[in-house]
Amino acid sequence: MQSRLSAESFSALSERELQVLEVIARDKTDREVARHLGIRERTVRAHVGRIIVKLGVASRVGAAVAFVRWNAGERGCDCSRVAEKPMVALVGGTPH
Repeated sequence: MQSRLSAESFSALSERELQVLEVIARDKTDREVARHLGIRERTVRAHVGRIIVKLGVASRVGAAVAFVRWNAGERGCDCSRVAEKPMVALVGGTPH
């Protein structure tokens, strides 16, 4: 896993992968990404898998955080430990 992401990390992504990542960074589900981009959910999942591998992050959340930080100007952010475990939604203090 990469310890630091750079412009080169993101330049390895295809234009469509960047589009998918941008929508994912807005906290959208695969279904929502598919609808937004006019592609199938299965295709979104394939793109997400390639994005995770190319960026060397642990999850789609890690990829989204890295993308947001990179776009905010934090070039070379240390995103290797971002979202190593899945996030759990808390409603009323209990996991769901």
